Amino acid sequence: MSYVVLARRYRPQTFDDLVGQEPIVTTLRNAIRSNRVAHAYLLTGPRGVGKTSMARILSKALNCQHGPTDSPCNVCDICRCISVGNDIDVLEIDGASNRGIDEVRDIRQNVGYAPSRARYKIYIIDEVHMLTREAFNALLKTLEEPPAHVKFIFATTAVNRLPETVQSRCQRFDFKNISVQDIEKRLLYICKAEGVQVEPSALHMIARYARGGLRDSQSVLDQLLSFCKDKISPADVHFVLGSVDEDKILGLFDSFVKKDVSTALRIVNDVLSEGKTPGEFVDQVLSCMRDLLVFSSCGQEAKWVEFNTPLVQQYGKSFSRDTLMYMIQILSDTKMRTTDSFLQRILLEMAVIKLSRMESIGSLNEVVERIALLESSLVRLDSEPIGGNGAIQKPIIQQIVSEPMASEEYRAATDEGKNLENAYDKKGIWEKILLAVQSKKKSTWALLKEGRFVEFKDGEITVEFPSNYSFHRQKLDQIEEKKLVEQCAREAIQSDVRLKLIMSKSASLEKNKTTLLPGCESSEQQAVDPIFSEPAVKKTLELFGGHVIKVNK
Repeated sequence: MSYVVLARRYRPQTFDDLVGQEPIVTTLRNAIRSNRVAHAYLLTGPRGVGKTSMARILSKALNCQHGPTDSPCNVCDICRCISVGNDIDVLEIDGASNRGIDEVRDIRQNVGYAPSRARYKIYIIDEVHMLTREAFNALLKTLEEPPAHVKFIFATTAVNRLPETVQSRCQRFDFKNISVQDIEKRLLYICKAEGVQVEPSALHMIARYARGGLRDSQSVLDQLLSFCKDKISPADVHFVLGSVDEDKILGLFDSFVKKDVSTALRIVNDVLSEGKTPGEFVDQVLSCMRDLLVFSSCGQEAKWVEFNTPLVQQYGKSFSRDTLMYMIQILSDTKMRTTDSFLQRILLEMAVIKLSRMESIGSLNEVVERIALLESSLVRLDSEPIGGNGAIQKPIIQQIVSEPMASEEYRAATDEGKNLENAYDKKGIWEKILLAVQSKKKSTWALLKEGRFVEFKDGEITVEFPSNYSFHRQKLDQIEEKKLVEQCAREAIQSDVRLKLIMSKSASLEKNKTTLLPGCESSEQQAVDPIFSEPAVKKTLELFGGHVIKVNK
């Protein structure tokens, strides 16, 4: 006889055999006991978690010669035929290959006939999401009001592709991924039944690799039994699955801690030389980083996580949560950027170098708190003197400001114990700001020079414009212009500055005289030339906020 794989030989035959789906089992058992079995069920969830097995078990429970019962006998002819999938009254239909409207019409025609020998005629449609929309529409009426002797059981891995009209006519059960512990128990049972010795760590590796799918774990175990025969070790699992040895993973994290780029790159080369792909390697490292992240966030209280124990013990406290999230982001971006194998290696090596050289990363809240502390310290220095004799102490300023002001005016002011605003007189501040703006953007300077410097207090410079200069104020109030002026002011007086623009009730102001760059003429000089009295020139200058540099006659 041909060989039957483990997934088929050890398929669950009763509700008690189903692994990891206790809520669904309890609900269906109670429904059978209380005679509340619905006419249509929708079983959804990932692959290999027991949907088709549940459909067969429910069919046996309803049609068993000793039933309906929540414990089918698996001995009678009906139960045995349903178990192998060839019972005449329990029709298993593949939705992928029977997806058209003609197949659904056949179902509609046949539901009216009574079952041949069983209690119910049951239609099990696997991968039901593959049916066409026309087929679903043809099934709706029959699905909503089938004959009393007909039951529908749908199974799908993509419930979102089913029309809501179909979902609303069914009782829906969502199957979950099976836990690592449950998969280990089932695999250990199979190994004992097969007479195979297996190390617990090897079972754990297989269970984690399956990622919640029991059928996937059974397929891997079948493959290992062909490779190892009588005994399975972790090394065998690594060889068959193509996974990276744990010692190399620990060595990589050790190189991250020690910032040893050379060792990290050597480990990458060794792994890839063994035939492992960069994608597989990144997946395994990301899984370990996830363990460290959960451990650093929850500690040993995270009972829902199967931690990599050696990794957590050695490096559980070596990385902060923010650092681990940054590391995960780097590796995730690396894996998603390309599918070309050679370029993948280059990107992986770049990521490893970056991770080996990076410093510990603090949270954004910590950065905000440090900035707030810096601002409060500067405000305290501005508002009141520090030191016994009323003078500002230079060492404290140098601790807070990375680049202390170097102007002669500031040094003189600090020696005399004055506040920061008094370190410069109004004329000096205004000249420095205007000259800085003039050197960067003359159109902005032309607008700003029409204002009058009022004061510099609490880090804020106030500039006043005449009541008939609203255009200048509105133009300078734009984000880009305001940011430019504040940047120039910050460079001129070596301090954070905010710009405040106000309007005067008067139509004229006495402005501070300023120094101009060579080639620029003042308003008084321009007024002497008759051309500046031309209405068109005045209107143009006012509209664009410009100024005349030179007049060629």
